[in-house]
Amino acid sequence: MYRLLIVDDEKEICEGLKLLIPWNDYGFTKIATAYSYEEAIQKAVDFKPHVSLIDVSIGDRMGYELVSVLKDQNINSEFIMISGYDNFQYVRQSLIVGAVNYLLKPINKEELIAQIRTIVVEKLGGSLDDSVKEPVEEDPILKVPYDKLSKLTNKILLITKSDYKQHLTMENIAARFQMNSKYLGRVFFKDTNMKYSDYLTAYRMYKAKHLIETTDEKIATIAHMVGYTQPNNFYVHFKAFYNVSPTDLRAADKTDG
Repeated sequence: MYRLLIVDDEKEICEGLKLLIPWNDYGFTKIATAYSYEEAIQKAVDFKPHVSLIDVSIGDRMGYELVSVLKDQNINSEFIMISGYDNFQYVRQSLIVGAVNYLLKPINKEELIAQIRTIVVEKLGGSLDDSVKEPVEEDPILKVPYDKLSKLTNKILLITKSDYKQHLTMENIAARFQMNSKYLGRVFFKDTNMKYSDYLTAYRMYKAKHLIETTDEKIATIAHMVGYTQPNNFYVHFKAFYNVSPTDLRAADKTDG
């Protein structure tokens, strides 16, 4: 039903992404790969992908330049940038040319699934009924199985997982659904017993803690990676949430290690 194009100058990365998630479960029945800038243009024109995963650096060319060229050629694809670099300028340029998200390598399977599900539902006209359902597992914040939550709340959680790095409010989520934000907020609170703003903060803290414990990224960089433009605000929220500062948590992990 849907077509996927993967662009990376490392063949192993392309092959790994083809196997990372069960693409067919999400409606992607055809997958093409390209290992160079020029090959990507040719493949995109011929293949007309619904979704494109594009490395931000393709040889000596930039992936966001490729996105711009493809858009100029009326390639109607949803572009997701992938990169091993959390460079703000790369992120900024990717979003300027129209990429829907920017995922860091190694690609987090959960984040990729959330992003693909969002695209299938919101951009490609699919639904949670005719695309694969959320696995029967617990939400990491709510500690409630997904199948115990309403479809509407699951859609809100789906958007949060894919877009938590961006400016999210119940108002702009409601605008996507063309629904009243107060009504949507009441539905979410009834299902979760949490205000959406509290859930979003908790999810960002959850992701930040994982990054602090598993990477060597600077704390200020991690703050940016989870949606904070002001590192000081991140420090305050993290300390209030976990009762330990991000710096002390990292120091403790290094001591334990």
